[in-house]
Amino acid sequence: MIKRVLPCSKRQLFDAWSKPSVMMQWFFKSQQPSAPSTVNSSFTVGGRFEVIMHLQTGDYRHHGDYRAISRYSHIAFTWNSHLVQSSLVELHFRELSPHRSELTLTHTLLPSEEVRTKHVEGWNGCLDNLERFFTDQLPLDQRH
Repeated sequence: MIKRVLPCSKRQLFDAWSKPSVMMQWFFKSQQPSAPSTVNSSFTVGGRFEVIMHLQTGDYRHHGDYRAISRYSHIAFTWNSHLVQSSLVELHFRELSPHRSELTLTHTLLPSEEVRTKHVEGWNGCLDNLERFFTDQLPLDQRH
C-alpha cells in the first residue's frame, strides 16, 4: 500500500487515472522516458486498458481490465506485465482540501517479494511523475 498527498482536487486526481490524454503525460516509472506513454483505455467496468511505457531500456507493456469504478472516489483494475499476471490494483481518492487530495494505492496478488519490491519502486516512480505533473500546473506562487 502506498499513500500520497497530491496538490490537486479529487476530481483532477480521478481524471489523471481515467483519461488517456492525461495518463500519457505521467504514467511511466522513469523521470526521463524516451517518449510519453502510449495509453489506450475503455474506461468502464469490464473495459480494458493498455499502457506502454517508452523507457531508455525499452518499451514495457502493462494491461488489464477495470473491475470497479466509483466516480471520483475509487478505481480497481487488474494489472498484467512482463513480471506479473492477474494482480489487482485499487485506488482510493480522498479530498483533504480543494487543492489537496490523498491517493491510496493498494497492489495485491503479487507472486513474490521480489516482484512486490519492483512494483513498489515502479509505482513510486509513477507517483513522483504524477506529483510533478500537478505541481507544474500550479501558479508559481503556490509551488513548494
